Amino acid sequence: MVSNEKMKKTKPLYSSPCSLGEIEEQNKEKTLKDVYSLIAELWNSPPENNKNREKIKKDAEKIIKKLKNINSESAELLSKFLNENQISEEDYIDLFELDPQCPLYLGSHTYDEPKTCANAAVSDRNKYMIELNAIYKHFGKSPNGKELSDFLPLVVDFLSLTVESNTDSVRGKLIREYLLPFLPPMRSKLKELKTPYVYLIDALSNIMKTDLKTHPISKKQEQKMEGSYVG
Repeated sequence: MVSNEKMKKTKPLYSSPCSLGEIEEQNKEKTLKDVYSLIAELWNSPPENNKNREKIKKDAEKIIKKLKNINSESAELLSKFLNENQISEEDYIDLFELDPQCPLYLGSHTYDEPKTCANAAVSDRNKYMIELNAIYKHFGKSPNGKELSDFLPLVVDFLSLTVESNTDSVRGKLIREYLLPFLPPMRSKLKELKTPYVYLIDALSNIMKTDLKTHPISKKQEQKMEGSYVG
């Protein structure tokens, strides 16, 4: 039997510098980061061979399993998408790329396309993209130059890269004012086309809302955002 005196002197084999709550928060952030990264990848053109498709599906299933602890509805939507989406590269191109039925550019579903170059420079769509670029710059990021700043996979990848900054009011403003309001018009088109991608956009919307709930914005931050250079 160990005496009380010896117990006082005995040091624990391991002492975590983080509390249980902090560890849970870190795990949640890691899961959100992985989920955003997965969703960004799933919006891109599907792999040509079945081997790569199966690898993506296996990796996705691991992430979805962790997501169930945070947002079970989104996990179910992602599972539905993976099970039902068998789109070929050719059909993907018809759907999203060449003369697309549903462009992957968020602003294109909300703003009318300008008819001249002069109008383009002062259009609402251009203003929207300029403000998106300002937000990217705020976090030290910038689009790769190959895609416009409202390209959905790019936007979702940006959210993955900035999960650790989820207390930044500008990131909250991005989700609440520049992303969530622009998803419904695109969703309506996907629903009309009867494509499984409607599950993917619903999962994304739910994840963004969960992201915001994890770190709600205070009144003070709200006032600060009103005077921000963005918007």
